[in-house]
Amino acid sequence: MKKVIVFFNSQSAEVVRTLEGVTAIKRNYPNGEEVHLPISLAGIHSVTGDQIEIYVASDRELCLGEVENAVNNFLKES
Repeated sequence: MKKVIVFFNSQSAEVVRTLEGVTAIKRNYPNGEEVHLPISLAGIHSVTGDQIEIYVASDRELCLGEVENAVNNFLKES
């Protein structure tokens, strides 16, 4: 299983667990439109020497700060 941080429709980021082979996350906009958000490897994060692969899926362009904030929040909850 891999964890993907999903950024969708201006909502707060959420973490979704998927199988390793999954390449997209399906979401629906309020108007019913269905989208498939491609999963990307954003990087590898290490705080204590443990390396964590960071996967993201988004319906918009992300700035580095958005991803960093979501990763930091995710690591606090883990």
